[in-house]
Amino acid sequence: MPKSRVEQVEDYARETLTKEVAHDFKHVDRVRNWALQIAREEGYENKEVVEVTALLHDIGLANTEKRKGHGEIGAEMAAKYLRENRFFPDETIDEIAEAIRYHSSLKDGGELLAILKDADMLDALGAMGIMRAFTSKSWKPEYEEGSVKGATWGFPARAFSERIDNEGEVGDYIIDQVNFQISYYENLKTETAKRLAKPLVKFMKDYVLQLEGEVEGG
Repeated sequence: MPKSRVEQVEDYARETLTKEVAHDFKHVDRVRNWALQIAREEGYENKEVVEVTALLHDIGLANTEKRKGHGEIGAEMAAKYLRENRFFPDETIDEIAEAIRYHSSLKDGGELLAILKDADMLDALGAMGIMRAFTSKSWKPEYEEGSVKGATWGFPARAFSERIDNEGEVGDYIIDQVNFQISYYENLKTETAKRLAKPLVKFMKDYVLQLEGEVEGG
């Protein structure tokens, strides 16, 4: 029995994706699940397009050492692959490519882009978000002595964007990465994602406060 389009795209994604910590196929699979849930609740009809977009959203990491440019590269790779296999009409491929191109930027766009961006950010929240923060920034110290929550505790998303633009980093400690991911909530677009994210953000904030209490002795 021939494989479906989604199955073929999944095979391609598995073969193409790098083994980069926090951006391997396990991440892509989780983003797919989040994206499908958002699409169902938001009434987005073409679930196949959502699934394909999620599966391909990080393939650009295979061809760049700098994460900043992986959306643009991934969009070109995805469009080429989908056109060569004649999986969708050109206008649909263009929509998929646009979502991949801008999924890690602050640019607004169509409904598909909003679903993908929200799904990607949801995977950086909750227990998984904490795990990803610690594994992706494992070379950094956990926190600064005397400041467990970190100088970035409570920073809005805008402040993190300015810090990244000026310094290239969100902070010197893993806890800064946790605080950065907490701020993702402000950039969510769909009502579904905002609802799903609330308990995940609370979990992360409670974790930081619990950590502070343990370190400082109650």
